[in-house]
Amino acid sequence: MPTKQIHIERGLFMNTIISKLYKLIHQTDNLIEFEERVRILMYEVFTSVLGEVFTNMNAVIVKEKQAAGWTVERNDEREIQFTFGVVRFTHTLMHDLEGNAQYPFDEWAGFKKYQRRSPFVEVKVAEMAAENTYRETARILKEWTAVDMSHTTVGTIVKKVGEVQAKADEEMVVELEESAELPEGKEIDFLYAEADGVFVRGIEKKKSHEVSHAILYEGWDRNGKRGH
Repeated sequence: MPTKQIHIERGLFMNTIISKLYKLIHQTDNLIEFEERVRILMYEVFTSVLGEVFTNMNAVIVKEKQAAGWTVERNDEREIQFTFGVVRFTHTLMHDLEGNAQYPFDEWAGFKKYQRRSPFVEVKVAEMAAENTYRETARILKEWTAVDMSHTTVGTIVKKVGEVQAKADEEMVVELEESAELPEGKEIDFLYAEADGVFVRGIEKKKSHEVSHAILYEGWDRNGKRGH
């Protein structure tokens, strides 16, 4: 798209937003109502723009995959709940060179199959539910974000996030245990250790530093007629 056209479209977009804000100022009777309606407008704008961005990025990825030999089966619509609203976009089901069906944009963006909410939403729901009841969590979310869900859904998300965290903790424990194990080595009859240190005068008056060193060894090699 030419740069001039992009600037024109951005200008039209901003003019539309400004026009809507002017209307809200004249249509509302107080600042509380005005701010609430501006918040809703902000959510609508963000979700609309992001949905368009996702759809355009999907089109770019489709072209790249087609150039690599992938084939298109169909275009589908998908929705993802973010804190600022539900984002709707078009994604394309394609077949790779081995015939496997995939949504390449979803894989690129990190959207899992059947995922309905962003990871950020799920994490924040779980964090809030740790300090509030599920009903209170649902009420706060609806009051302060564009997320509208039942207390039952809150419980489902908490369980899901908890299972993911438990799995991550378990993997971390296994990794720590493996890293704590000493590597296998050869068996030896003796292992000798020597350590020593020397004090070195520092730059400041009456201050010195100890330089320590140590060595480990299995024994000595004969050097000529000298003993071990």
